[in-house]
Amino acid sequence: MQDAVRPSEQRARRAFAQGYQTWSALHRISSEETDLWRDCLQRMRTAFPDHPRLPQNVKADKNFRNVALVKATTTWLAANEVDHLPPFKDESTFYVAWDKPTKMILTADGRHSSATLPDIFGKHSRHIPVLLQAWAYILSARWAELVPGAHLFRHDIYLSNGNTSRSPPEHNSKSPVTINLGAVSEGAAQWWTALLSVERGWSATMSNKEGRCLHSPWSISLESEIPILISVKGKSTASASADVSTTLSEAYSYLAEYCSVHRIDDDVYLASLAGALMIPASKYDGRSIALPVPDAHWGEKMEEDRRQHQTSSTLMGINNVQFDRLLTLSCNAKGIKALLTSVFCEMPVPQFATDTRSISRADECRLLYLCHDINYTIPPLFPFPPFGSTAIEDTNIDVHEHILCGWDHGLRFSHLTWHCSDGTKVQQGLKVPSMATRLKNGVLQGSVPEEEVDYEEYDLEDENSEMVTRNIFTWLRGDDGFPVAERAIREHEWIDNLDSEDDEPIEGDVHSSFDGHLHGWLLETSTQRSNSI
Repeated sequence: MQDAVRPSEQRARRAFAQGYQTWSALHRISSEETDLWRDCLQRMRTAFPDHPRLPQNVKADKNFRNVALVKATTTWLAANEVDHLPPFKDESTFYVAWDKPTKMILTADGRHSSATLPDIFGKHSRHIPVLLQAWAYILSARWAELVPGAHLFRHDIYLSNGNTSRSPPEHNSKSPVTINLGAVSEGAAQWWTALLSVERGWSATMSNKEGRCLHSPWSISLESEIPILISVKGKSTASASADVSTTLSEAYSYLAEYCSVHRIDDDVYLASLAGALMIPASKYDGRSIALPVPDAHWGEKMEEDRRQHQTSSTLMGINNVQFDRLLTLSCNAKGIKALLTSVFCEMPVPQFATDTRSISRADECRLLYLCHDINYTIPPLFPFPPFGSTAIEDTNIDVHEHILCGWDHGLRFSHLTWHCSDGTKVQQGLKVPSMATRLKNGVLQGSVPEEEVDYEEYDLEDENSEMVTRNIFTWLRGDDGFPVAERAIREHEWIDNLDSEDDEPIEGDVHSSFDGHLHGWLLETSTQRSNSI
């Protein structure tokens, strides 16, 4: 007998094979498009043109011990005509400070080098760990300008022969790595020393209501398995003035100077920024970051290259408004992760023919959310669509109405409203007309060549499937109950633990969608379906 919920072994392997072949084809296509990664990096200058950005004097919630939050109100459109389906509001939360910096480990383990640094940049990939420190500072410096009560400091660091480690290199069994800065100013040398020091050479902080110190989302606690030496041409030591911060414009110039010295092009420059923008997502997940120990040697050949390169730098800055957009997006770890994975309401719900008899459960979920009844104001925990379809007569009143209304339905951003410390509000909305995007349904357009499937990573266990399935059906049916036609799903062991001990057995014809019976666990809820069990 076919299982009503759990896929058969054959079907599960077929789904795994489809996913494997789809991702393999995408990997092959991206590998063949040699300019794809460069195109993606260059788009950072114009990406997300309508994404909100933190305004000056934004109000921060500092009531928590371990985090400071900025909350904004987002207004969404559910249909083209507001009279058809009214807009609804949602709260967006941005994590603008944490109780601890994110741990970053510079490791000599070669496995991290191949796993975390892209080989598309060749030898310049080895500079990414250094550039990432610079971008973390620059993001924090701008953060300190935007968030009330935030401060940026550079701390007193004394270098012994350029060593930034806690112990002299002779006390370490591993040979130190040298970061050569070339002939730079004392201010630049001090700044890079602070960035690459394991002694916490800089801090960007604010205080919560209790006076406890909170750190910017890009603050880093640096550890290195190998001593790091800072080398400045014509200098052997440098001493940084206590508690003097390098300004945002100065930091930009020092970063550009380093890129010029080492002939680092625009792509590596932007890739490092992209990496720094992901630091808050690692913090949100409670993960540390492991990168290879940087390698930035200096020699006569590089000095000659530097002189030639000074007049032909390929670096192009990012304008301030776009930088603020990226900074704000970086504070929204959930948003970052959604861009990299998937979102619940990505695809619109199309018009249905008048003789439609069923709706996919995925579209049923989307319509329920767009109608925004009080029981469906929060999307499901997992963005994976449920399997199968529901008969039209088994849907609730809202879904039934909008299946037959003849309109398209889809989620569209209208505007976001920030709340400022002085009581004023700042509204930011669409400035660029929204563009139609390719629907992502997990299937590549055109034919996909068959590839041999490697089943080594195929998981025979059901835990993840069970958890996701229970969650989506709890969200979908938890208030109106299951229609009689879904009795087998309701009684399945993955779902059945929703029942209470004193529930009565399900009654009614499994083939019928009518004359159902409301169970005890739903007696205290108001149902919008007359045929629930």
